[in-house]
Amino acid sequence: MLLGATSELWVDYLTRIEALRVSIGLEAYAQRDPLVQYKARASEMFTQLVEDIRGLVISRVFAYQPRPVEITPVETANLPAETTPSPQLDNGKKKKRRRH
Repeated sequence: MLLGATSELWVDYLTRIEALRVSIGLEAYAQRDPLVQYKARASEMFTQLVEDIRGLVISRVFAYQPRPVEITPVETANLPAETTPSPQLDNGKKKKRRRH
């Protein structure tokens, strides 16, 4: 949820920053330093981005409705039968013990 909200809002943020970069040159006509104004507005926009991400994640968490999971019982008739060793295959031999 966090990654989805961040990626959605990040694209919008980058678009707004680009528009700010293009239009910040007009601040020089108002006798203000464009670099200082750019830093101040970009900082405000980033703070707003973080708040928007938090708000979107919280609203999605509260609106989330999990899907019901259907559990079907496992039928034992379909399982393969356990194989037991046949006494005929043993041929009367004793198993040797392994010593370590």
